Amino acid sequence: MKIAYLYTESALTPWKENVSYKTLQFLMEHTPNDFSPSIVHFIDFTPSFAQELKKFDLVFNLCYGYRDAGQVEVADWLTQNGIVHTASPTPAMLMAQDKAGLENICAELGVGTPQLIHSPAQLQSEQLYLRKPRLGSCHRDIQIESGNWFIQHWEALEGDFILQPYISGREFSVAVIPNFEGLDFEVLPPVEIYPIKSQEVYTAGKSFGATARCFSPDLGAGLTDELQAAALNIHKKMNLRGMSRTDFRVDAQNQIYALDVNAMPNLDPELSLMPAICKHAGIAIETLIQRIIQNTFANTRVPIFAFDK
Repeated sequence: MKIAYLYTESALTPWKENVSYKTLQFLMEHTPNDFSPSIVHFIDFTPSFAQELKKFDLVFNLCYGYRDAGQVEVADWLTQNGIVHTASPTPAMLMAQDKAGLENICAELGVGTPQLIHSPAQLQSEQLYLRKPRLGSCHRDIQIESGNWFIQHWEALEGDFILQPYISGREFSVAVIPNFEGLDFEVLPPVEIYPIKSQEVYTAGKSFGATARCFSPDLGAGLTDELQAAALNIHKKMNLRGMSRTDFRVDAQNQIYALDVNAMPNLDPELSLMPAICKHAGIAIETLIQRIIQNTFANTRVPIFAFDK
């Protein structure tokens, strides 16, 4: 079976995701023996390129966008051209990338989220608030300021963003992957993202100080189960396929808050969380690739949305 690892160079994606030659070589080297893999660079939204991709039995989608188009537009273009690929259906990806919609989705599941702030009248002067892009951005362009600061600068705020209270506490990421048969899903143990310098205000990444990962965090069984159940329920509620990774905050009262859902986790062997989470859980990258492929073929993609590309 011929599969294509479809990618775009990071410089040509809207949020500069980590997709390097090292990532591609890593996946090529760990592709199960049943498959014949190739590396294919995304060229453009053209009929001729679509025909080239149709020569493969499956496109393993690592394409996080192309120039101004994001990963949802690329995945939708593949679907509309009848190309079998590993990304989730377009409606599911749209839900996952829109952080403003997470509140309603989680409310239906009984999962907490930070409150969305729509006007300065909702702000409390001394409380900290977090402002981030409504769509995508890989932990970039995050701003944390007091309510008083946002009140004073409200009229000058620009861009498509959401504003929420900053949740003090611990941060966790929970991965969901296809199960052994590829027909259902398995949720992996939470990994904690913590600040190296133990500062109270931090986010994943380096925007507010360096962070590290703990793959065996000190959590009670109840909280572990709650985080895993929330991640799995969100994955299924959004009708996501393949793998996903959901980020949470847990406050001092052990109340959990869902922050973001990543419907296409990166697979860089050194920089990305998903391969590390799988490794710690005893799941080889070959097994993950196999399960994602099985899950793709177990589901039928029906074109619903079409972007003008």
